Amino acid sequence: MQTELFVNLTNDILFKHVFSHKQLIISLLTAFFHSIGMQKNISEVEVYKDYPMYGKNVLDKVFFGDIVVILDTGEIVSVEMYNQFSKEEYMKSASYLSRLFGNQLKKGDTYINAKKVYSINFITGNYSNENKELVNDYGFVRKVENPNLDNEFINMYLVRLDLVSKMVYNKNEDDLIRWLKLMVAKNMEEMENIGKGDDAMEQSVAYVKEFLKENGTTFQDRLIYEKNVGRDEGKKENAIETAKNLLNTSLTIEEIAAATGLSYKEIEALE
Repeated sequence: MQTELFVNLTNDILFKHVFSHKQLIISLLTAFFHSIGMQKNISEVEVYKDYPMYGKNVLDKVFFGDIVVILDTGEIVSVEMYNQFSKEEYMKSASYLSRLFGNQLKKGDTYINAKKVYSINFITGNYSNENKELVNDYGFVRKVENPNLDNEFINMYLVRLDLVSKMVYNKNEDDLIRWLKLMVAKNMEEMENIGKGDDAMEQSVAYVKEFLKENGTTFQDRLIYEKNVGRDEGKKENAIETAKNLLNTSLTIEEIAAATGLSYKEIEALE
């Protein structure tokens, strides 16, 4: 179905749809790490969309990451798109980081086997009025005496999309800025012009067009619904999805109800 709807990549639904494709997330992550001075050779990854992060107890909160990428080195990258980033979202990102870091260790593993975990959050606005850079580093080690120290194992980055509009890029030096400009494009023509000549970016534009063509009316209805109804319904949807997953375990309905906040009848209807 044809549609005149245009939504850019700051929408988390579209963001997840596009960057859950391996070749695109590899290109984005390569550009990001190059931009912060890490020359990572990313050739193969495992990519998960809406990745569930379970705790060890039935009552533990279940987190769902937008995109979680496992590099061929075993390092883990959580990639999130936020149109709003406040203390709530900061705590959410920190929770994702700690859960991903701890869950990678299996019984009998030594702690030295743990791989690095990165959280890359694309945000709009200046969280806590302290993030003046395009990429703001929330490392978990002391860097006062050696700011280039690279031995942390948990690292959060806040990438400010609102600083991109006035920046210029050199195709040979900083593909990250170009990717960010693509994310905040105001229309399809602008998106096409930014991506022209880069295989991964041109493919991302094609995925956006395809998604909007196939899901236009339904997607527009969903955007209106989310705007009008707010987050409560989204939380209910997450609770239902969590309950569905827990029904495949040995947990009782009573335990699943306690973990999700759903009623017995709501859970029984999912079986």
